[in-house]
Amino acid sequence: MHYKSVLESVHISRSTEQPAVIAEREYRRRLDDWSAYRTGIVLRGHEAFVIAYAGLTGKMDRIRDREDKIAGLWNRLPPVARRAYLFDLIGAELESTNDIEGVRSTRREISDALEAAGQEAAPHRRFSEFARLFLTLADDDPERYALPRTLQDIRGIYDRVVAGEVKGEQLPDGDLFRKGPVYIDDMATGRRIHTGITPEADIKVALTQWLAFIGDRDIPPLIRACAGHCAFEYIHPFYDGNGRTGRFLFALQLRQQVSIPTAISVSTVISDGKNAYYKALEDAQNPLNCQDLSKATDRMLGFIGDAQERLATDLTMKTKVLARTADRLQAVKDTHRLDEHEANVLGALAQEELFGRTARPVTRHRLMEGLGIGYRRTVSATGRLTGLGLVERTGAHPIRYRLTHQARSLLHLA
Repeated sequence: MHYKSVLESVHISRSTEQPAVIAEREYRRRLDDWSAYRTGIVLRGHEAFVIAYAGLTGKMDRIRDREDKIAGLWNRLPPVARRAYLFDLIGAELESTNDIEGVRSTRREISDALEAAGQEAAPHRRFSEFARLFLTLADDDPERYALPRTLQDIRGIYDRVVAGEVKGEQLPDGDLFRKGPVYIDDMATGRRIHTGITPEADIKVALTQWLAFIGDRDIPPLIRACAGHCAFEYIHPFYDGNGRTGRFLFALQLRQQVSIPTAISVSTVISDGKNAYYKALEDAQNPLNCQDLSKATDRMLGFIGDAQERLATDLTMKTKVLARTADRLQAVKDTHRLDEHEANVLGALAQEELFGRTARPVTRHRLMEGLGIGYRRTVSATGRLTGLGLVERTGAHPIRYRLTHQARSLLHLA
């Protein structure tokens, strides 16, 4: 039997009682159920909860099983390929999370933001702070992607997510969050869908409970991430930027348990199915649902699973292409009498093309960092490859390199 939320149970009830009475009785019964995970987040008189029914726990099991495969594929990639693919995933995630909220962004803007995010002293670009946040999820030090611990931490993340994008009256006007009310209306019908928590004092109470919940190790981490996202969107602590902030916090929570590619791939799937996403949130936020987050959590788990399926397919395909390219690279190395460093530089530029959304020219610094070689060897290798017509220089300050059409043809990348 499929699980029915409190809201669904009210809709199918044959009772002549008022809907609110039926909903309250269902809420009380489920909150005390042995399979209920209680969040401790009380929103308008009801504590948010999740029932761990069979379909939901089955999805969590499958997510854990898929993660082993994805982590294996990811860890077998060379460092240069991993970095190129990481930038590709972050670019797609930024584009998708903006698209969900109707925030216009071009691929060039996203590419520039990623370029700036990867350099410590780079000038600010649109979305560059947001990109830097996602890059921290790939850090080797878990403390860099630790969960927020204080209300100030939440505000700090928000400031970086929306840096330069939210202005004027849409900026938070309270101590940390908004003071006034905020409403979510159906743009097509004008129907009011949800009203965020207000005033700021109540927002602070709710987010303090939210912080305790996402750190509660007695609750399965995937339930914490999914239900926590739904609760954050219900609270809606800001006038604008709640969706983008909430989805980054969701990725941040996922990163505690899953691989980096999975954690930063979910917004792309949500964007493709945003009607289902908004419907899940709308149903969860309905007053007659009494904070039953079970079905919304199920829907979010589905998004994670779909992201994993896409990743596994894409990584498997690209790994096979990389192996074929390695064979062709060996032939080019033999034909042109390349030394090890020259072949490695050529291979690194090929990986950039294979694993990136666009063929981004690569700086000397990136080549040195990715291949673990010094400045002189990098200059020597790129110089000879340029002379052979396999690599071309582009730009200045810094100089960048990319494969020529001849090299692409030889490596069967053209």
